[in-house]
Amino acid sequence: MRQPLLLLSLSLAVLLSANVLAQNQIEIQFQTDPVLVQTGAEIVFTVLTVSQVFSMTWQYQGGVTVGQWSGGSQTINTGTQFQDRITITNTQLRIVGAQLRDAGKFTVVVTPTATTGLVTNSRSIQLRVFDAVATVTLLVPSVAVEARNVSLRCTWTGGTDITVRWGKGGAAILADDRITISAGSLVINPARRSDAGEYTCTVSNPISAQTATESLTVYYGPDIPVLTKVSPKECVGGGDVLVGQTVRLTCVSDSLPPALFSWQRDGQPVASVQPDSGVLSLQTFSTDESGPYVCTARNGLTGGTSQQGVDLAIVATCLDVGEVVGIVIGCLLLILIIVLLIVLIVCLARRRRAQQRQSDTSVKTNPNPGPIPPDPQPNGARDLGHGPHPPLYHLNTHTHHPDRIYAAPPESRGNPQTLQLNGAHMALQHRAVLIQTPPQGPGKLTHPVTNGANQPRQGGTAPVPQSSAQLNPSNLTQAALTAHTERAQTFQNRKQQTQAALLHPVPQARVPAAAAQHAPTPPPVIPLAQFQALPKKQHKSPTRGLQPPRPPVNIPVAQRPGQVQQRHANHHHHPENGTHRHARGHGHPSHFTHPQQHQAPRGRPR
Repeated sequence: MRQPLLLLSLSLAVLLSANVLAQNQIEIQFQTDPVLVQTGAEIVFTVLTVSQVFSMTWQYQGGVTVGQWSGGSQTINTGTQFQDRITITNTQLRIVGAQLRDAGKFTVVVTPTATTGLVTNSRSIQLRVFDAVATVTLLVPSVAVEARNVSLRCTWTGGTDITVRWGKGGAAILADDRITISAGSLVINPARRSDAGEYTCTVSNPISAQTATESLTVYYGPDIPVLTKVSPKECVGGGDVLVGQTVRLTCVSDSLPPALFSWQRDGQPVASVQPDSGVLSLQTFSTDESGPYVCTARNGLTGGTSQQGVDLAIVATCLDVGEVVGIVIGCLLLILIIVLLIVLIVCLARRRRAQQRQSDTSVKTNPNPGPIPPDPQPNGARDLGHGPHPPLYHLNTHTHHPDRIYAAPPESRGNPQTLQLNGAHMALQHRAVLIQTPPQGPGKLTHPVTNGANQPRQGGTAPVPQSSAQLNPSNLTQAALTAHTERAQTFQNRKQQTQAALLHPVPQARVPAAAAQHAPTPPPVIPLAQFQALPKKQHKSPTRGLQPPRPPVNIPVAQRPGQVQQRHANHHHHPENGTHRHARGHGHPSHFTHPQQHQAPRGRPR
């Protein structure tokens, strides 16, 4: 009988289970999962499900029932650790005075009412209980020296599940080849001066945290000193200070704490007005004080020392940049002035040589320049009877060749012969220039008219003056007067005379030795056609420049005023007075004229 009943019960149970599985389970959620609490705090489990709940049972660690809520009332299990601290409602489980041992897994089983059509369901939640972090302290070494090992420690008095974090200047410190982090310690090896700063140690767990902050000072140095020299005057080309002046040497070294300084020269200490300050003010008295000066820096905390030396040159002469620049500028100006003077002297010398060559060339190539060309007529031809004409010269008035006539060379101040004989030029013109007059009648003798001493001088080389014995009027013979009269009768006017001289030149007659020795060199005879084709251009002397127009020369007797002809007539009636001496007293024998005769001004018409 019992076996059939047992089989029947099992069949009913299976059928009931299958029916339950076929229905929907009630949905269960917790407001906080997991639940983290600090020891001593209240533990609260809140279930989020439907409001039509028939019963809610709480279990601890998967098997121990803590209590049950059903029908609007709670049932607490007195055999657990929560019996005096537990409260159960239709949605919550509360445990006051949380303890570390309370931590664990809690499971809730919810049975809804039959009207919901839902079936019973269960869900588990984790409870974690922590002690709060308390009294966190950061320990740093009082003396941390560069290049040595530096260790920092972080401690705390309370807390569970602790985590330690390190930071510097607000940034997290991570472990590397120089930094080691282990639990609550941080080791730096070797330490650097850049490791100095504010360090933080933060100790925390899921429900609490505390941070400790400390400053780390890393002592270092002294570094190699840096020396500077300050003198009143900066010397150029070597030298630091002038004898008698004060030089200031400054020694600076990076060190913490600040270094102490001392000075030595040749191994002997040098006293300073400001000990240990690194400043040495040295009053110089002699150049013997020159030499190397050594600065020693010492760190009393780290025990380190460092030295640096400098050579001090004390000189007797010191020039700064401004003075050197002034000297250089002065030298350049002096050189420039000397160069300009040399250039000026060279230019003047070249100019003088050029003028000398020009003068020599003028003398060599044209010692007796040709006649000044007269102005051409409008029709291109030259009228020989009117207008300006070159003066006419007879080489020798003692000869019987009246047809040998020459144009007088222009005067040149650059001719040495002209400069030497300038004084006798006016006197010698009387024997060189003749003006022929037609006969006044048969048997009448007309004297030649000569240029007086008061007439303007013509250009050309002055004739060589003759001695007083050669210029004696007594040397003139009656033959010369006869020849002169014949020439005056042959050539009626200057036009015929010039044409005869240019168209029919004859060899020059031999003159006495005394006259030929001092006679001027005649210019070359040019043809009439070439003479008429000369351009109308005023002659310019090489040294005197442009010459003023010359007065008319050798006006024919027929064109002269009546009183001149009358004087000629009177002159023939008084032959004893026909001898005329040179205006300068040399007694030229070349011409016969009345003492009171005045010749018309000669030169070119304007």
